[in-house]
Amino acid sequence: MLYAFIVEDEQFAREELKYLLNETGDIEIIGESETMHEALWDINECQPDVVFLDIQLAKGNGMELAKQFKHMKKQPMIVFATAYDAYALDAFDLDAVDYIVKPIDESRLRKTVDKLLVHAQFHSVKPQQEDTQPHGTKTIPVKDEDRMIIVQVDEIYYIGTENRQTYIKTAKHKYETDLLLYQILEKLGDDFLQVHRGYIVNLKQVSAIEPWLNRAYNLILKDGSKVPISRSYAKNVKQKLGFK
Repeated sequence: MLYAFIVEDEQFAREELKYLLNETGDIEIIGESETMHEALWDINECQPDVVFLDIQLAKGNGMELAKQFKHMKKQPMIVFATAYDAYALDAFDLDAVDYIVKPIDESRLRKTVDKLLVHAQFHSVKPQQEDTQPHGTKTIPVKDEDRMIIVQVDEIYYIGTENRQTYIKTAKHKYETDLLLYQILEKLGDDFLQVHRGYIVNLKQVSAIEPWLNRAYNLILKDGSKVPISRSYAKNVKQKLGFK
């Protein structure tokens, strides 16, 4: 049995592909998405064996999404299922196992599944390395101009909000993400702590804590950044950091 994820922005096409894959008896669908950004996050989390990808998405491009798989701890097999036949060469440059042109025929899909089963047998996925980030993800998808890239969690200094936009700050870059603070926090491990309604901090990057106004504090990070701690979070933050 192979575990599959579908990225398709047209609901009818998505439901049809799910039905046909379920009928094969060799594929179990463990996730689906309509957008590139949502898919990148979910695929990184659920780690499917194979991803069935449309190319032209309403929000994003399946080719660009597939390029990001090489950065994942478990790289899924790729099958493009699209109405366009012009991208086949580009698809195989990305090591796609197959390229199916819509409308999808049941017998044609059966051949694809057989290819996947053989590929999985002879190109077994490397065992996942033990997670060094307890109970949390190791990577987060972010926007970089017109691209989507994956940021390693250990590189993050803090996560904040500004003008209703969530951003992620590393030593050298500041990236935007469509995720909300609480959505990111629930994915992160114990090294991350919310210190303000608008900030989450990587505790490994904290170098000092200083008093601020009205019994509030600032965290000083290793890159010199200052992040405010609101009074409602101050006690918990100091306990976590071992400050009295």
